[in-house]
Amino acid sequence: MTDSTAHRRHRELVRLSYLILPGGGSEEARLVLARRIVERSLPRRPQGPQAHAEARVQVFRQSMRPPRRLRAAVRLRAGAPPGNAALAALSPEERVAYVLSRVAGMRRHVVRELLADLGVPGSRELLERVDAMDDLRVVAPAVAVRVGRRRRSGLPVLAACAATCVLAGVAVVQESDVPVAAVRIPAPPAAAPAPPEPQDVRYWRGRLPGKGGTGELLCRHDPLPGGGFERRGLLVWRGESIPARDCADGRTGLWWRSPAGRWFYLAAAEKGTEMAVSQGRRKGALWTVPGPRGKRAPEREIALLKG
Repeated sequence: MTDSTAHRRHRELVRLSYLILPGGGSEEARLVLARRIVERSLPRRPQGPQAHAEARVQVFRQSMRPPRRLRAAVRLRAGAPPGNAALAALSPEERVAYVLSRVAGMRRHVVRELLADLGVPGSRELLERVDAMDDLRVVAPAVAVRVGRRRRSGLPVLAACAATCVLAGVAVVQESDVPVAAVRIPAPPAAAPAPPEPQDVRYWRGRLPGKGGTGELLCRHDPLPGGGFERRGLLVWRGESIPARDCADGRTGLWWRSPAGRWFYLAAAEKGTEMAVSQGRRKGALWTVPGPRGKRAPEREIALLKG
């Protein structure tokens, strides 16, 4: 995971934690508390999308009901936060469901799985109530990672300087013998054509073992600059894309750890491609190989054979 990806995920978690927190406190105090919750939950060293998915659940859980010592440390007092009084009036369960579905725009099945991990009962009825709510006009902080003195953007200054230069140039031309119409302003360069979008070929979608909820194995075709595609396997789980085996041959698989801590090797193939997995069990289009428990993925290689 690159530094920019880690920074983006950290910033997004702080923003969501800020909104899920109960009402009260200034914007700066809420940002400090959100940052502390995120930094306490994220692993010190990047460990991949699955570790991020597990840490995200921990962030949401502590944001719904932050520990008393953290609230006292930032002096988060009761009262509605600026601009989000309607959001603060919701219950913690309603607030997290609203933020994830209506603000973050997560898919419905992803929100339901996150609510189940958070121990929220009746997620289906809860999401129906949230969908029926009016727009609460949620105001998110402009800067969710850096807290304290805000750095002003240099864009307004540059825009003002550019406008001043243009007006000054027109004034000079008007004082000279050259008509204003003779001044040519270069046309803006044509916009570059949008790069082609990656294409996803789904190999399997369904329930994961070990009460892991819903997931899907797919092969993503990323277009290359010179033409053609680069194919890579992915497991989409809880809104995260976890890298899997290369799928150039129409097969993909990976070691995946269930919420209970047990590892499973998951494998699937493109429709029409025969495949067999040694020591594996097949259910529909998904092959599974049970593994041990632990934090580290097994080093055992699983061969995806032609059927």
